[in-house]
Amino acid sequence: MLEPQNNVPKLSEKQLLVLANYGTKIKVKANAVLINEGVKNFDFYVILKGKVAIYDPFNPKEPVAIHKKNGFTGDSDMLSDRASIFRAVALTDIEVLKITQTALKKILLEDASLNTLLISAFLLRREKISKNEGGVILIGSKFSSKSFEARDFLTKNHIRHIWVELEKDDNTKKITKNFKLKIEDIPILISTNLEVLKNVTIEDIAFKMGLSSPIQNRIYQVMVVGAGPAGLAASVYGASEGLDTIALDKLGPGGQAGTTSKIENYLGFPTGISGSELANKAYLQAQKFGCTISIPCEAKKLSIYSTYFELTLSDDSTIKSKSVIAATGAKYRDLAIENISYFKGRGVYHSATAMEASNCKKEDIIVIVGGGNSAGQAAIYMADYATEIHILIRGKNLSKSMSSYLINRIDSNPKIKIHPHTEIFKLEGDNYLERIHLKNNLSKEVKSMDVNHLFLFLGAIPTNNWLPSAVCKDSKGFIITGNDLTKEQLEDSKWLLERSPFPLETCIPGLFATGDLRSGSTKRVASSVGEGAMAISYIHSYLKNN
Repeated sequence: MLEPQNNVPKLSEKQLLVLANYGTKIKVKANAVLINEGVKNFDFYVILKGKVAIYDPFNPKEPVAIHKKNGFTGDSDMLSDRASIFRAVALTDIEVLKITQTALKKILLEDASLNTLLISAFLLRREKISKNEGGVILIGSKFSSKSFEARDFLTKNHIRHIWVELEKDDNTKKITKNFKLKIEDIPILISTNLEVLKNVTIEDIAFKMGLSSPIQNRIYQVMVVGAGPAGLAASVYGASEGLDTIALDKLGPGGQAGTTSKIENYLGFPTGISGSELANKAYLQAQKFGCTISIPCEAKKLSIYSTYFELTLSDDSTIKSKSVIAATGAKYRDLAIENISYFKGRGVYHSATAMEASNCKKEDIIVIVGGGNSAGQAAIYMADYATEIHILIRGKNLSKSMSSYLINRIDSNPKIKIHPHTEIFKLEGDNYLERIHLKNNLSKEVKSMDVNHLFLFLGAIPTNNWLPSAVCKDSKGFIITGNDLTKEQLEDSKWLLERSPFPLETCIPGLFATGDLRSGSTKRVASSVGEGAMAISYIHSYLKNN
């Protein structure tokens, strides 16, 4: 619930005078709607006289907040192009200062005092909202991979929603009857204005919720492909330094880091922070500085022209930019098992967050495959949701690939058991994962386990399929940059500039690679963030001379 007005910092008279230069004073009669749910690019209102109530459309009887004199509407959606999920109504005759969303973004960039007050209030409101049930309704089944994909997309993009599982929820029959829905219609999304979308896709959700920012028909200065830590850092620094920046991602902010329940070794967060929370704050930060971020946008092909690059997306639309930062990272490998794709979202997962945890019961047994930090963090997190955790690794112990603090916690947790030299060779189940078959590669012992939840954190595969074949790669497909490019590689790629490639620059001038996609990168959030920021400094030099 949004905090009561007396817990919100009020605007000072001095701040009101500043805001008055950007808006228009208007008078509104009682019961008039200022902001309707589902509306994009909605305005920002400062209350000068009277009261404004904020309503959740799914609970319209009681306001979630009442804003009074010197108060203001809005939450973190004001920083993006997302649709409003609330309704703002005049409780009395009111006088307000109406400010457009474009003008508000300008204010945040120009006035440090208002920036701090408004963004702090927006984030606080959003944090409190997220703790209460509400938002769009997603109806689906745990046996449906499309339902999992839609739910995962909502969660990754911090879209407030209610998950209604057909197999669990007692209200499902009532909801489906009222909206005349059938089982074959799932996944079904019911929006805040009660519009029903059947067989909903992530593209449908993105359009409805305003995630797909309009892409202008112009040549951007910087195009960031991928919104993991490296891509988000590049987006923040590029936009904050005045570069015309656009960022794209296939699913949502976070990348592999977004699948991590808690990052404890990232500088400045002594108690840790979830990868999703860190990514979401960076996402908002980039938008605050004016970066255009469009989701979902899947890169299909990058073409090179004399003065710009052109990226073709999966829908065959194109974007042009003078420089490109490739930050699509890497994805976890799947098991080499024939039916693995069938169980995706039906018991097999590549992330361990609150969403996956909500599928588990205390008596469940969970199996995790992998020996890196992500696997260790998943084991510790999921131990609160299950009776047993089994970690399968091909090596003899965890010391080669996992941080010592995680190993110590795993060793001290009686719920977690390590299985060295062990691999899965078979999965079984009808509509959902029911059983796995294991083999010890030393003893050759074979056994089976009844398991409904399998988490895979295996070695990374670079997502480089959209890049030109001329880009130099190492033996595993990761992109070679800077001083690691040999003289022969530069000659083969026809590097014609007098200067050597900048650090993080590929063998193609103006194309940079950062984060997990780059050959030789340190697979840590902090280093990815650093690379994203560093790439912008080299792009300044590149743009200056091109």
